[in-house]
Amino acid sequence: MKILLVTDAYTHLTNGVAVVVATLYNTFRAKGHDVRVLTVSGDRSAHHEGDVYYMPSFKVPLYPDVRMSLVHRHPFLTELKEWKPDIVHIHSEASASRMAKSIAKATGARIVMTWHTDYAKFAFHNHYSMGIVHFSAKNLMKAAYHGTSIITVPSYKAKRLLDGYGLKHPNVVIPNGIILSRFQKELTDEDKHKMLEQYHIPQDSKIMVIVSRLSAEKNISEIIEFFPSLLEKEPKLHLLIAGIGPDKHHLEQLRDQLGLSQHITFVGFVPPEETYRCYKLGRIFFSASTFEMHSLTYLEAMACGLPLVCRDDTCLEGVLTDGFNGYIYHDKEEFVTKTLRLLQDDALCGEMAAHSLQRSENFSEEAFADKMLALYRQLLSLDHPAKRRKKK
Repeated sequence: MKILLVTDAYTHLTNGVAVVVATLYNTFRAKGHDVRVLTVSGDRSAHHEGDVYYMPSFKVPLYPDVRMSLVHRHPFLTELKEWKPDIVHIHSEASASRMAKSIAKATGARIVMTWHTDYAKFAFHNHYSMGIVHFSAKNLMKAAYHGTSIITVPSYKAKRLLDGYGLKHPNVVIPNGIILSRFQKELTDEDKHKMLEQYHIPQDSKIMVIVSRLSAEKNISEIIEFFPSLLEKEPKLHLLIAGIGPDKHHLEQLRDQLGLSQHITFVGFVPPEETYRCYKLGRIFFSASTFEMHSLTYLEAMACGLPLVCRDDTCLEGVLTDGFNGYIYHDKEEFVTKTLRLLQDDALCGEMAAHSLQRSENFSEEAFADKMLALYRQLLSLDHPAKRRKKK
């Protein structure tokens, strides 16, 4: 099968969408499929690296991490049209999507789109009334998904949100997957000692872990504000926060204002292939976000054998079961009580860690790719509207 994967985020921006696309690319290729990637470059130049086509792009003023392309014609687009993909799978609603749809139109390829992010909440978080935002987003979504054969979403939370926008396209839930082997590596005692030394963390610390983009919608400030209550009972606790983002300075200021500079460490950007080391250093994974559709970091933490302690959110369905592989909390009191329960009962913590590892198998790259390929085959077995028009 010839599959074109399309995204506005690939190597120039490390985020969940880029990781998902890379996982599909590698797994599809391992299964013998002919796969290419169309994306935007990190500058105004176009280049080609193996199966990945980078189109020239520019920064979006309001969102400096985001890049867009206005290219309509280019030799790379011509080459992809001549290649004639069977499936064009789009993971973006922006400029790469527009280019991909021109390829699908020219070749008759089926278009699959995956909805990864509720941009209404992301772009207008706390700025406008949600009624206005929802109305605007609804019209933008209809335009963005025009011509799509089917939409995939990574969770039932995402499906409910998408249905609320009133799109007529069929949609199906296919949970994200991760390359489990990357997170099931062992970290030796010597490695742990060196990491703690590198980050200037006392060797006898009990490490809690957050791996996240440092931005307002991730709600990391809540965990920082709750942390002193944990330290009252467990003075050797240390919170390690891995990631970069626009809220870094604000979060560091909050840490310092609360007198937590000796107990909270920001380690900055960690390459994806090294992230497992941060998880393996920890005992518990924290998240206070209610923004996620189906966060890869939850899956990664489980694959590393960590219990999760997360703020209640419907995206946790099928991922975190309260009392099985961690705890769900609704307020500060629950967060503190449930975290201390894990910290003060090694047997319970070990049992939940084992359950996390067990559940992570549901989100393997193989399961993810197989579900997506089954959907592609189903679409290709149907009579294409373009072909029906030609028959008339």
